[in-house]
Amino acid sequence: MNTYGIINDSEQLRNVTGSWWANADFSRIERIVRSVESELAAVVGNETMQWIATGDGRSSEAWTHAACAVGYMACMRYYRLNDISHQDGGRKVKIDRDNEARPFEWQLARDDRAHLEEYYRALDRLLYALQDVEAFADSDACQQMKRLIVRDSRSLTWLTGIKDSPWTFLRMVPFLAETQDHVQRHYGSAFTPEDFQPTENTDTVNYAAQKATALGAIALMGRRTSLQLMPYAMMQLVESDGGGNQRLQPTEEQLARYLTYLSRDQHYWVNEMKIRRDRDAQYTYLHTPDNRPEDKFIRL
Repeated sequence: MNTYGIINDSEQLRNVTGSWWANADFSRIERIVRSVESELAAVVGNETMQWIATGDGRSSEAWTHAACAVGYMACMRYYRLNDISHQDGGRKVKIDRDNEARPFEWQLARDDRAHLEEYYRALDRLLYALQDVEAFADSDACQQMKRLIVRDSRSLTWLTGIKDSPWTFLRMVPFLAETQDHVQRHYGSAFTPEDFQPTENTDTVNYAAQKATALGAIALMGRRTSLQLMPYAMMQLVESDGGGNQRLQPTEEQLARYLTYLSRDQHYWVNEMKIRRDRDAQYTYLHTPDNRPEDKFIRL
């Protein structure tokens, strides 16, 4: 496991999260920090992480956002592991009954969710900050995006209405690529990904192709992945009137109905794409006579 050193002491961890004690022993959480850094490197690329951790990257906004992402995820994992004391005699709960109280399960769930949301927000800010960084532009993730007809999170938001999130878009890249292959087969041999650019004109064949690709990718992601990977707008998070926190997952029927609607929308836009393709095409019919007596036959 590579060591990047985005966060190296308790004071740095305290500064980015606000919840870790600055005088705490950093060695207790260091292993988790390094693990999260390696997971982040798998997203943005090894060279990008090296740039963030050293030289100019260390003083950039990218480092701040990377440190926030690493810090929140590492702290959440550490807290989960230490809610209960682990000793030779087994697992125990130690608490000062006169001054402390154990949190309820809904409080722990709310705290976990708050850490996860801050983690995802930090990832979004990090990916925005890396857009003009050469090391990130050369990464495998960016090279895959360049082959798509829906190339960034803003285009995905324009086409589908889901919240603009570079992190969500990055997770959708494999599904966008697979759905694009499906759309390309319907489009025909004239399909050229390089010709597709973001457009506000909704009456073009390119818009229809991009719309079908985006909607199909969300439906495909919903069928194949955990709901935790889906955009927040697709989850049901409900707080009770009593101050508690209740998390309601969509039922299988609700999810199946939602994905069916997405698939229907995709099929509509695939058909619309073919209609617009034929409308814009300039056909030359070889069998149409020029009404000249000398052209009585045609050779094929």
